[in-house]
Amino acid sequence: MKSIYLALLSILGMAVMFDNAFASGTPSGTVVSSRSRVIYTTASGANSDTLYSNPISFMVAQNAALNITPPTRSSTTSSDNVNVDYPLSLTNSGNGPDNFNLTASSSRGWTVTLYSDANGNNVLDPAEISAGAITTTGQLKEDSVYKIMVRIVVPHDPTLNGLSDVTTVKGTSVFTSSKTANSALTTTVNTVNFSNIGAGLTVNTASPNAGQNVTYTFTVTNNGAVAATGVSFSDLLSGLTYVSSTTTEGTVTNGTPVVFTVGTIAPGATVTVTLTLNVPSGAALGTVYNNEMDVTYTAGSNIFTSSSNGQSVTVGVTRGVAINPTSTASTHEPEDSIKYYFTLKNTGNAKDVLLMSYSSSLSLTWKFYKDVNNNGIYQANDTQLAITDSVNFGDNLNVFAISVTPVVGTDQSQDITTFTVTSKGDNTKFQSSIATTTIDIAVISLTKAVAPFGSQPPGTQMTYTVNYANTGHGKAYNFVIQDHAPDSTTYVPGTITLNGSPVSDAIGFINGKWINVPVGTVAGGATGNVQFKITIN
Repeated sequence: MKSIYLALLSILGMAVMFDNAFASGTPSGTVVSSRSRVIYTTASGANSDTLYSNPISFMVAQNAALNITPPTRSSTTSSDNVNVDYPLSLTNSGNGPDNFNLTASSSRGWTVTLYSDANGNNVLDPAEISAGAITTTGQLKEDSVYKIMVRIVVPHDPTLNGLSDVTTVKGTSVFTSSKTANSALTTTVNTVNFSNIGAGLTVNTASPNAGQNVTYTFTVTNNGAVAATGVSFSDLLSGLTYVSSTTTEGTVTNGTPVVFTVGTIAPGATVTVTLTLNVPSGAALGTVYNNEMDVTYTAGSNIFTSSSNGQSVTVGVTRGVAINPTSTASTHEPEDSIKYYFTLKNTGNAKDVLLMSYSSSLSLTWKFYKDVNNNGIYQANDTQLAITDSVNFGDNLNVFAISVTPVVGTDQSQDITTFTVTSKGDNTKFQSSIATTTIDIAVISLTKAVAPFGSQPPGTQMTYTVNYANTGHGKAYNFVIQDHAPDSTTYVPGTITLNGSPVSDAIGFINGKWINVPVGTVAGGATGNVQFKITIN
């Protein structure tokens, strides 16, 4: 029975101890004391005095904890170049006072600043901005809440349309640095995106004459997710004179600048304007007029201005070139010098540099030389062509193209080289000429016969015939046929012939042993033979 009373008293003692718990846990430093007591009766049933145990005490240690709410938030903008503000609350959910350090990082590297929401209204007020950025909460009592404002700066960049940034705000306990809490803030950008502004301006001619009209066309498309409002295009004319204009949307005001008041361009919509301008009649040859358009529009609460690409026109300048070869084909043997002669002409109406280039099927290396005397004969004083050499309009430039025939293994191999002259002033103006170089090489065959044929007795006189043929198209130079009287035979003096004509032994019989017959040059397609006689010993 006593044990039952003691157990009940022990349970009662624990219940008393935990009646004082806090929402964040018992505050650190709290001293918890308790002792047990017992009540019992004597055998006769009389009550005795209460008996107490010794007291037991212990102190509650500090436990760090924090929460950031909400743990995630998201927002969608209606423009780029805006500030996005997020309110957050940090709670000291530990059981003692603590300081919390604050950091923030953007996945896109945007600027993020943390401020104290001093008045707790979930709005970033001017006074809070003036108070400056914060990196810590300062000391917070247990269960205390610290409110902050997170400002994320979305930069001006129309290409951000449809993209998102995730900014992570982190709180870290100073008391226990391993205790942290995060909040992930997702910002999605919707904005206007005129992605083709930089290439939207075109002009119908790049080289008008003085007094001629030129027409500029400008096309823009809103590839963004929100409408562009208050859209206008303007053009300062750049020294040209207004003639007329059109627009697929809005109105035009003629002046300096000319202003196209477009209005709203919805997502996916396209607007095209044209502007016809006149080149001054007194404009000097070569005068350049640079023109571009400016675009102003509103996205969200921001007004933006962008410039188109520039388009230049040059008065009176037309570019043109011509190349006229004296020949377009030649035949050479390996390691011959190859020369082709061209007359280049500036067919434009202004001085220009005529650039020569080539492409060779056999990878020949060509060099170009000016025919200084214009006599069509390559001479030592003909200088190599430089890219700075200019030619007046209507004038000619005579040029040699010189290379060396390569060594090839196949008769009548061909190199096909395309020679191209290009206007330096306008590389879209060029003309080409194709030269075909055929390479001839010798193809030699040699056969030998003896008569009479078959086994012969000693003393028999035998005749050797050595036949040669060049089945190629190139010549074989310094052609020499060599032979000798075999062992067990003797050369018959004075019997050497070349193509039926006698060859003296002084020329054709060397050192009393070798037959050595100089044939000379064997042309392509040529055949012949050498004969001599021997006697079987």
